[in-house]
Amino acid sequence: YFYKKETPLLYEAASTVDATATGTGTLSIKGRVSLSKPSIHYTVPNFKVGWQDEGGNWYDEDGPRDGPPQNYWRQSADEREYREAMDAVDSVLAEYDVLSTVEALEGRNSSRKPSLSRKVLGRWAPLLLSGRRVAFDDKPLDDGGEIEVPFVVDVSRSDGRRFGPRNHYGIFDLTLQNGEELSISTLGGISEESSDNVSARVFADEANESLDLGMAGEARLHFGGITYISDYLLIQRCPDGAIDFFLRADKSYLGASAEEMERFHLV
Repeated sequence: YFYKKETPLLYEAASTVDATATGTGTLSIKGRVSLSKPSIHYTVPNFKVGWQDEGGNWYDEDGPRDGPPQNYWRQSADEREYREAMDAVDSVLAEYDVLSTVEALEGRNSSRKPSLSRKVLGRWAPLLLSGRRVAFDDKPLDDGGEIEVPFVVDVSRSDGRRFGPRNHYGIFDLTLQNGEELSISTLGGISEESSDNVSARVFADEANESLDLGMAGEARLHFGGITYISDYLLIQRCPDGAIDFFLRADKSYLGASAEEMERFHLV
């Protein structure tokens, strides 16, 4: 779910983040937001994932099958995109070959107007801000996949959530319009001082210019200058070229859930 910046729950929930509602995990007593990597988004819903063993035999959840499943090409593309995104996350967390990893993703960016993409909406966990790692590095990378960050960032329509028409793949947020107002807020345990949180309103801008939203604790937060956007990752370049790297921290990229369809009268 997404909250407007004036919604009291945004800052009153300073001791816990509802994992069911947000998919971000919990906020520990140390003021850290703990989250898992997002799950893979298969473009074609409700189909059986297929695979091939070393002997060339095909299977799905029901057992052996005669050849690859329908839409296997789409499944393969989805899995490749997911692997590349999670490999990039691992590189950032390990602080290994970050620049070339980011540049490779930027080179594949296919969004003509990334700042107006519906995918910018939702909740994001910063791993890098202004080229500096903000994800905590005191946990081993093989500890079960949990990632800890000082806060998460909510990006939502100021006038409430809007959905596009249903298509073969589900119901998703409506593409942003140039000039549409957005609310951007941080949520987390940056410190006990609420002044360390950021709450701002900006306008969606096809020019994709980087806007300075102020300091979130010790980190400067920008919005815009988007060079790569996907279901899983948001990459921005600051005015000086430094990298902001965000990981998806909610489930909005999967489309409207059954509960949301009922709540927003989409059925």
